Amino acid sequence: MLSPFYSLLLSILIITTQAIFRYFLFLSLFLSLFKFLASWSRLFMVARTRSQTTDHPLIFHNHNLLNEPSKEICSFDDADIAALRASDAFPAGTIFHPFDREVPSDFCSDEWVCFFAYPFSIGLQYPFSPFISRFFELTGLSFAQTMPMVWRVLATLERIKACHMPDLCIEDLPMAYRLRFYGSSQFLLFSISKDPLILKATKNEDKWRRKFFFCKKGLH
Repeated sequence: MLSPFYSLLLSILIITTQAIFRYFLFLSLFLSLFKFLASWSRLFMVARTRSQTTDHPLIFHNHNLLNEPSKEICSFDDADIAALRASDAFPAGTIFHPFDREVPSDFCSDEWVCFFAYPFSIGLQYPFSPFISRFFELTGLSFAQTMPMVWRVLATLERIKACHMPDLCIEDLPMAYRLRFYGSSQFLLFSISKDPLILKATKNEDKWRRKFFFCKKGLH
């Protein structure tokens, strides 16, 4: 039998051990709760920041048509948009969507339409001429599906029509070219002859897929 002294010492030891165990248990639970609340706080702040800075989840829908989205991230920023707005490429009062690198060119919307910058870099203006507009009416393609060489062919034929062949129409195009699917749901014109009607129309354009922007629908 233990003496009263050792019994008291054992009781104190048991009470102390229980207190230490409760302390560490409480500390563990507190740290777990703190980490949980901190994680939710970060998620809330991210969601709040996104809702304040971008609205594309509300107005755009991704069609997932791009083969390599990481290589087609938009580089046509607000400065480029400002320069385009100051040019004669679009009617006065056209509303441009602010630059947002998270919105790819294959996003669709009931409010916005995607344009690539290339046709305007070769002097075309929007609304496009009846000659060029007829091409899109007949093919059913969108502007974003049209590769640079198509724009070059259309622009060249339009000048030929204006200067030399007033009777030339888009319906004559199949005599020299066929539409061909290429890449991320985009199309080019393939010459049916070994000697293309328009020379150098197929030359490569560097990074044209990254130069695009969106305008409010109802421009014309």
